[in-house]
Amino acid sequence: MMSDGGKGSSPRPFSVSQETFGNNYDAIFRKKEMTPRVQEDKKEFGSCGCGRSPDGKCCGWHGLTEADYQEALAEYNRRNGVDAANQ
Repeated sequence: MMSDGGKGSSPRPFSVSQETFGNNYDAIFRKKEMTPRVQEDKKEFGSCGCGRSPDGKCCGWHGLTEADYQEALAEYNRRNGVDAANQ
């Protein structure tokens, strides 16, 4: 006796619409306010051209939203004793 438990040509039914699936995917994996990718400066290893790094070396801040960048910069300044008013 043979079972019909194998793969067939008909797809499984969707539990959510394609639009809902797409919106959920975008909400999980896409950032809305992400800055554009920055070209790495090949002349100097580790340097970054996005203008966000406080010391000129890439620290990954080019991928932050503006609000997250301001928060990271404030934390960096606090840890390094930099007065934000004197920048």
